Amino acid sequence: MSKAPTLNPRSLQSRLNHILKHWPSDAVRPASVSVQNYIQSRLQPADKSSPAISESSTNALESLLNNRYARKYPMPEKLRRPASNPDHYDNVVREFAEAPNRDWLGRLRKRLAGIIRLT
Repeated sequence: MSKAPTLNPRSLQSRLNHILKHWPSDAVRPASVSVQNYIQSRLQPADKSSPAISESSTNALESLLNNRYARKYPMPEKLRRPASNPDHYDNVVREFAEAPNRDWLGRLRKRLAGIIRLT
């Protein structure tokens, strides 16, 4: 059992730059705790010789970026659209997409609509 060769720091740095460039931004998460901010902080280590993130962590980030697990283990349609509320997850995704662009009046309207539900 031979150990897999480790990448040189420049190759690891270029892979991290690729991940940083292509990772989707999250409009709801604050920038201070974003994945991009974390990767960027690891690209400038104190000793400047190599990134402060391991090769296995870089491999994990690349697999997440490429949706490797979503393709390998697809979610069954029955789980994604439960019989009790088939549009629930679509509504959650839509709400996350709309929330950052909502003005104060829109937020107030949504809050009141959540409090007062007329069905």
